[in-house]
Amino acid sequence: MNKKIEIKNEHFFKNKWQMVIYLILFAILFWLFIYLGNLDYNQNIPDNVRFATEFNKVSEDNVFTYVNSQDTYLLFNKEKAIILFGFKNDWVNYYAKIVNEVAVSEGIDKIYYYNFLEDRNLSNGTYESIVNYLDEYVPTIDTGHKDIYAPTLVIINNKRIDFYDDETAIMSRNITPEEYWNEYQVATKKSELEVAFKNYLGS
Repeated sequence: MNKKIEIKNEHFFKNKWQMVIYLILFAILFWLFIYLGNLDYNQNIPDNVRFATEFNKVSEDNVFTYVNSQDTYLLFNKEKAIILFGFKNDWVNYYAKIVNEVAVSEGIDKIYYYNFLEDRNLSNGTYESIVNYLDEYVPTIDTGHKDIYAPTLVIINNKRIDFYDDETAIMSRNITPEEYWNEYQVATKKSELEVAFKNYLGS
């Protein structure tokens, strides 16, 4: 005996208003997902804590303040400023530790930190303007192109470049930072920075 199977045509939404409400809720949830995904969670973290998280050899008691390319370019017109150019790698980690220790001992309360890697890779216009400003200091590679390398420390005093240090930015990578920064090298660099910072402070 053949039985007829009755299939009910049930609607997902009971009425149009319910459908509208669900679509609105979906749109809100979708917007929240996009918004939260694009949030910069570092914006509420103090710069010194953020820096110590990024560079684990540097203590939270550090003097580093994050800046972007435009901020950095404007710093060259200031009477005084100290800028560390870098990005996350071991060479910057070791160098920043030394810089911070000397800065704290000498009474320097702020060093600007500019992570230039993305801007360099994209040939950002402001970054290129910074390179042009530092033209006589930045190294030239075989192709004739000039770029900043990490780590590089620049001290601006009386609106001019008073100190430029990229010693470990352009050296051969046949040696690790652990090997390079032995007791003698650390002491030598600290002495060099002490003189530079004292001159910056006018003492």
